[in-house]
Amino acid sequence: MLGQRRTPLNDAILSLVIAGMACVTAPAFAQNLPPPKFETPTPPAEDAPKLTAQAKGSLLVTTGNSRSRNGVLGFLGARQAGKDRSMLEAQVAYGTSSVVVPQTDPANPLQIVGLDRRDETTTRQWQARVRQDRFFSERDAGYLLAQVASDEIAGKALGGGAQLGYSRHLLKGERHALVAELGYDFSYERYVETPGKTADPVQIHSARFFLGEQLTLSEATSLTAGLEALVNLNEEDALDASDPSKREVAPLKDTRLLGKLGLNTKLWRNLSFGFGVTVKYDQNPAPRPLPSAAKGATFAPSFQPFADKIDTLTEATLVLTFL
Repeated sequence: MLGQRRTPLNDAILSLVIAGMACVTAPAFAQNLPPPKFETPTPPAEDAPKLTAQAKGSLLVTTGNSRSRNGVLGFLGARQAGKDRSMLEAQVAYGTSSVVVPQTDPANPLQIVGLDRRDETTTRQWQARVRQDRFFSERDAGYLLAQVASDEIAGKALGGGAQLGYSRHLLKGERHALVAELGYDFSYERYVETPGKTADPVQIHSARFFLGEQLTLSEATSLTAGLEALVNLNEEDALDASDPSKREVAPLKDTRLLGKLGLNTKLWRNLSFGFGVTVKYDQNPAPRPLPSAAKGATFAPSFQPFADKIDTLTEATLVLTFL
């Protein structure tokens, strides 16, 4: 690395960049994007206002037997002035795959006489959020957050909400920081409409619990980990994934968990490499929308599939810090 002392750890990270980028395969893009990365609030400082901005992006294109096009763009901006910290984050992802479909003999539908290809959208999602932290001391802060998102492949045409709560630095040192947060979460979800079936928007009132860890391994490399839990407190007017005949979800029956582990290392000046793994769990997922290939078809009255409860994502990205 130019202008930076080389270490065995940084050399190892550099050797993994190409291999890490290969981990971002087409199936991974079909899963939910990771929610905004866990940010450890920085205690107040008496310095002049500090402004940071980062952009990241990744692109995967395959041709030949496997044909897909997937891209992700993201932005993160933050401003800290005295006891106040503001953050804006946005991310969008889109991807398509060309899948092989059989052509059958009209006289014998079980006999395949040819092969064709059809383009299908496998990723179509975006999200944005703003967060405001107000520090009462070096370890204590209050936070307010608003967010909006869409993930049509997972059955959610539009989602949004707000959070309010208290943040506390449990442990804080030169290389180690442990943060806990307790608060309230309001979520609004509008599902993708399916012909012949109607669904009213769902409102969820939840208790929020969060535990985050940031470990500084060297001057250039840091490791972050976080776990967030949202536990619904109200009865939801929504289909129960465990029993689709019921149109109500009892309190404590729609728990959502989000776990994220990430590694970030500075490669050169304002360029960094990030590698992360995200696991997302939804106890009561949204009804699955009709496949794009099922034009004109509908689900049978007695059949209602739901999105998967668990999504995982492995990502490798290059991050450019320009402020």
